[in-house]
Amino acid sequence: MVEVLALMGLFNLGAILSEATAALGNNLFITPSRASLYANKAHQFIWDTAPSHDRSEGLAVSSTTSGENKITLPAGFQEIINVSNLSASPPYPLTQWNSNDIDSNYTYQAAPRFYVRYNEWLELWPSPDSSYSIQLRFRTQPSTLTALTQTASFATRYDMAWLYKTVEYLADGVRDYDAAALYRQKFLSEMVTQPSDLALKQRAREGMRISMPHRPRGEQPMDSLTSVL
Repeated sequence: MVEVLALMGLFNLGAILSEATAALGNNLFITPSRASLYANKAHQFIWDTAPSHDRSEGLAVSSTTSGENKITLPAGFQEIINVSNLSASPPYPLTQWNSNDIDSNYTYQAAPRFYVRYNEWLELWPSPDSSYSIQLRFRTQPSTLTALTQTASFATRYDMAWLYKTVEYLADGVRDYDAAALYRQKFLSEMVTQPSDLALKQRAREGMRISMPHRPRGEQPMDSLTSVL
């Protein structure tokens, strides 16, 4: 039996600060607090722009009550991947609307089929007429790094990109624009060579498959509709 451990970043915050300031000749205008600020901004930038990475994915399931159409977003929420009604048979994804769509439609209670993200919650339409399990797949926010021993929230393969982006930000901050341009190019070159988590999954020996449904998920077959009519 082989146990595989998930590796966090090889660089911790302290190493990033040390290497980034050294790359700029240990400029006296770069204080530790300033370097930490830019390292965290670089960390956030990579988290937001790196192609689909598994460590940013979260999952939450909420139970609705009859007549209540709001679901509070979970802690650490950043953006929606999809929303599904797990109580239906078969389960189906909800379609995203905007607030004008919901506000301009008459109100009634039934199984939710649409949702709107508004402020810090989701609004469902129609308003639930019963208890439903609503699943939210979402992307999370990265951690703010404060301790020098903390490592990045993303995968190890982005460590050099994190370093290059930090140096770029610091160079801009001390008006060393030539160095900023150089490390911006280094960052871009590093990022394009790194595969996304989806690409790594597709390297599996059995490959990936697709399915072609005969009808959209959650849609009733014609024979069941005619029996009702």
